[in-house]
Amino acid sequence: MKRRQFLALSTLVLASSPSWAAAGKKVDFTPEAYQKALESGEPFLLDFSASW
Repeated sequence: MKRRQFLALSTLVLASSPSWAAAGKKVDFTPEAYQKALESGEPFLLDFSASW
């Protein structure tokens, strides 16, 4: 299998994984929620957006 085909296939499998749908849960930022996420030890992602 060529490298390009392997990468395309593995990307497709990851993108179609059901775990990605569960990871899309958004929570409004508050200092308390941020502290709770830090203390949980689980990985999390902060998403920033600007109106400009």
